[in-house]
Amino acid sequence: MRYIILGIGTVFAILFIIQLVKGKKYDALIENLDSNVFPLNELYGVGFMWSSLKIFQFKGKIATKLWTNASLLYEPQYAEYYANVVWAQAITLVHLFLTITFLIAGIMYNSVAFMLGVGIFMSVVVATYCLENMKNALAARTEECESQLPEVVSTMAILVNSGMVLREAWKMVGENGNGAFYELMRKASENMKNGYSDADAIFLFGKASNSTEIKKFTSALLQSMEKGGTELSIFLANQSSELWNMKRQRMLQGGEKAASKLLLPIMLIFIGIIIIVMTAAFAGSLF
Repeated sequence: MRYIILGIGTVFAILFIIQLVKGKKYDALIENLDSNVFPLNELYGVGFMWSSLKIFQFKGKIATKLWTNASLLYEPQYAEYYANVVWAQAITLVHLFLTITFLIAGIMYNSVAFMLGVGIFMSVVVATYCLENMKNALAARTEECESQLPEVVSTMAILVNSGMVLREAWKMVGENGNGAFYELMRKASENMKNGYSDADAIFLFGKASNSTEIKKFTSALLQSMEKGGTELSIFLANQSSELWNMKRQRMLQGGEKAASKLLLPIMLIFIGIIIIVMTAAFAGSLF
């Protein structure tokens, strides 16, 4: 049995090397990837080679989900590229983990069941991480954008009320801020510069944020823009006040959630103290 497991690991290793060599033709696709976001990206040729086979072809619900997340997280025109990269990443890392798992399990045969169980579990975890990473990054960016929304609207309200047109106020705020929200604002400004109407650029901005709250704000902003005149400045002032109130409520709710999360560790510490005291008392009674 030991030699069978080692044989499987060896076959996995040989296949990995073969696919890695053949996958060199995909080097141009992966050479500019951020290694912090896509670790071990120099190995992704393996995943691209496997995905060229029908059995591992990039399609179905997983492909649709990855493409949707990529279109929101990155530029829409690059969505297909990043979705395929994530798919190749998942296949590559699973292949690598399974190879290591079977080789180590064969070498440490006394713990073969444990090693195989841990290795297969880690392979599943790695695959899940790869396929869900864009979704998690998108959720984190959305949360950051929502936290920055009140500040941005307040600044825009001041600028518009001082007589600045919306496009210039938008550009100024975007260029003078740091964070995900401001990056999306700068992209919207670039779209305005490249021929998009203000309304279209702001609509795409709201869509890219993937936030219900921000989409609601941009939708109301577009309606106010259509009315024109003093409606826009009044709208921004009212939205600023409303959004700050919502942010305060979220912070209070977050504080309550944090307090509730602390209950479990406090209880565990309390139980630990009781066990220590009881153990010491029991040991004292024996002597």
